[in-house]
Amino acid sequence: MLNKMQDPSQKTSYDLIIIGAGPAGISAALYAARQKLNFLVLTEDIGGLANFVPSLKTYLGIHYISGYDLVSKFKEHLKDFKVPLKTGAGVKEIRKLKKGFLIKTNKGEYESKVVIISSGRRFKKLGIKGEKEFEGKGLSFCAACEGPMFRDKTIAIIGGGRSGLFSCLFMLSIAKKIYLVEKEDSIKEGGGLREVTRIIRGNRKVEIITGAYTKEIIGNRFVNSIKIVKNKRDKTLKVDGVFVEIGYEPNTNFLRRLVKLNGRKEIVIDKNNMSSMKGIFAAGDVTDIPEKQVIVSVGEGAKAVLSAILYLERV
Repeated sequence: MLNKMQDPSQKTSYDLIIIGAGPAGISAALYAARQKLNFLVLTEDIGGLANFVPSLKTYLGIHYISGYDLVSKFKEHLKDFKVPLKTGAGVKEIRKLKKGFLIKTNKGEYESKVVIISSGRRFKKLGIKGEKEFEGKGLSFCAACEGPMFRDKTIAIIGGGRSGLFSCLFMLSIAKKIYLVEKEDSIKEGGGLREVTRIIRGNRKVEIITGAYTKEIIGNRFVNSIKIVKNKRDKTLKVDGVFVEIGYEPNTNFLRRLVKLNGRKEIVIDKNNMSSMKGIFAAGDVTDIPEKQVIVSVGEGAKAVLSAILYLERV
């Protein structure tokens, strides 16, 4: 049974709660608002990793736009539809109730008959000394976003997989010197990366260091070097900046075995975006769909909320 939208500041019980406001969550929220559902969006921020996409050239109806500018348009859309949302609300836990679910956040607790999880992904971190201290002080997780600030500088890119290789390719025309550090014995060359690796290997400004792991980020106010370990020996590389480019991981830590996850900790969903737990749907990069694209996430968010509406009509 569906109830109509109510003022989110005066209640904590809803028909639908959407967790996350990236492309999938925003898409779901707009459909929910149009249907005048009794719902709420809980999110830490708006846009998620879409904010960091340097350019989108295949988004339907838009010839070219940056991820940041597209998210700005998303925000306008949310405002136009008067979508009820709480930002800065990090979800800590979801518990199954006799009827519905309890969502615990750092801003309070909420109950909902149905949940759509669209919490997206985050940049993987190394978890080493100095990483947290120097984030934003010479250390970044997005070369495409902050790389231009390191023009004619010496940098290190940590990661020789897809993320690291494309970041290295991007920085070839910007940096003076690039250390590409990979913990495995070779950088990745399969999966359509052969041409990328050929260009990188052929550029004199790139020094590829394989079989080495990064032990520490070092600096004073800003990064000035990194310590790596190769063949059981420490080596210090003088750098002006570091880009940690080792991929992404889904934001699913708060689920605690509530739903089935795959080996990458993504939520496993069916064709209707339902998880293994009835009443919990999921959409976007947090799920096991292989296509991690903004436009795909938008469609998945719409699918999830339409499925959730049908589910609500039956319970």
